Amino acid sequence: MESQKLAIKLFAREGQGPAALSSEAIVPVFHSWIQSRAIPDHLLIDVADYAHVPDGPGTVLVSLEANLSTDRAQGKPGLLYVRKQPLAGTFGQRLRTVLGTVLACAARLEEQSTLKGKLGFRTDEFLFRVHDRLLAPNTLETFEQVKPELEALARQLYPGTSAALEFHPSALTLFEVRFKAAQSPDLGVLLERTQGDVS
Repeated sequence: MESQKLAIKLFAREGQGPAALSSEAIVPVFHSWIQSRAIPDHLLIDVADYAHVPDGPGTVLVSLEANLSTDRAQGKPGLLYVRKQPLAGTFGQRLRTVLGTVLACAARLEEQSTLKGKLGFRTDEFLFRVHDRLLAPNTLETFEQVKPELEALARQLYPGTSAALEFHPSALTLFEVRFKAAQSPDLGVLLERTQGDVS
């Protein structure tokens, strides 16, 4: 996989998305992250609010390297990280870096004083997407190309249990694969598991 425009979305737990991820709750948090340079290796620039857009990106924290948003697509609120600038390493290493970043951001949001106890993210399901129709068309060929490394990552994240990959080819949508597991480990546990080698 040559594309660098890798994306991961974590879904909010049932009943915890709309209010906890509202612009009123998130805009001041994201502004504080800019001031404290909260995301390592990211130059945080601005916050944009799209609360008026149905099923839109919600609140977006813009950085030079990536965008982080409280995505509301398909009525499923969550935290979406979309990489814009190149990362070093193989596809598997880049994927692990992107996943590690969004997991760390989700954990930070859960611990934010104004959100603690009000916001939680699911760890038994997440979405992998590539925002690049040229290098990663939503076809079976693209899926077969990345499937071995996605399966290896699933085994790494959810050892000892089943983890399914759901893929649906379509010329109308971006390439995406949904990870679904029988386990729901803590965010911190998943984050630790991203640090090892994919095998």
